[in-house]
Amino acid sequence: MARWIIIGGAGFTGTNLTKKIINKLKINPSNIVICDLENTFSKVRLPVNFFPCDISKNILPEFKKNDIVVHLAARQYHTKIPKKNRLDWFEEVNTKGTENLLNNVYGKDIGGMIYMSSDMVYGYPKSIPIKNTHSKKPLGPYGKSKLKAENLVLKAQKNGMPLTILRPRLIMGPGRLGIMERLFFSISHNKTVPIIGKGKNYYQMVSVDDCSDAIILSIKNKFPPKSLNLGSNPELNVSELLKKLIIEVKSKSTLFPLPPTLTKFALNLLDLSGFSVLYPEQFKIADKNYIVDISDTYSTIKWKPKYSDCLLYTSDAADEGLGVDL
Repeated sequence: MARWIIIGGAGFTGTNLTKKIINKLKINPSNIVICDLENTFSKVRLPVNFFPCDISKNILPEFKKNDIVVHLAARQYHTKIPKKNRLDWFEEVNTKGTENLLNNVYGKDIGGMIYMSSDMVYGYPKSIPIKNTHSKKPLGPYGKSKLKAENLVLKAQKNGMPLTILRPRLIMGPGRLGIMERLFFSISHNKTVPIIGKGKNYYQMVSVDDCSDAIILSIKNKFPPKSLNLGSNPELNVSELLKKLIIEVKSKSTLFPLPPTLTKFALNLLDLSGFSVLYPEQFKIADKNYIVDISDTYSTIKWKPKYSDCLLYTSDAADEGLGVDL
């Protein structure tokens, strides 16, 4: 049986994916190799193989014929970000690490590869929903590093490697709050919740569980050579969504709309000074309609999200013990 080699597999999405392929696909754990800096699977007692991996330093396992490679490793905004030389910092793993990985799998006749990219390669939306053919002009160093990596992956794709690129929106799920940590803290403590703009825009997310499903479906469909968007089906705008969450958790918080132009100017000054509250790729689109088109994803691999943004918010709030009764 083919091995599953999951690069960055000890992280948030990798852990979810590994549990799913063991419990639902009934893949023998002995055929799974988790490659990451740290082995977190020993804590959850999943009997998988672990390889201490650092793609930025070209420390990678020996790949074999028919291996299924899932590339999830990346530096992201939920980790500690340096104040200076951020592009170099992101590129060290996201771009150079991807190049190292591709060089290692060339000529090994692997079964195929899934590359988890990001919607941040698009930049400002020129049309809604954002199709997977939308122009790419990233707003910050993370998106730029992922776009450079995508270009390397696309070259391998054109050279015949069975390879699918997935571009998820903001990935949410139990165990990872990221940018939402301050939001949940404010609501749980009945504090005023500031929002950029009036909140009439739609800001899409996607469940980690849905991301794992997309990876599995891409593999089952023999690694279609495409770039596919992943996102929920938005039902409520930002204001409606937050108000519903506040009611669900029985909080006394209220929303406080901030003027977009002035707020973004202030946030940009803080970011340039190295005292980032939010990063440009986060605050520049905070008041924009931002919805990726998932129709091609459905037609290609028959994927559609199980979770709405509303359910993602409330389920994460419940996971944080904010009093939601689901």
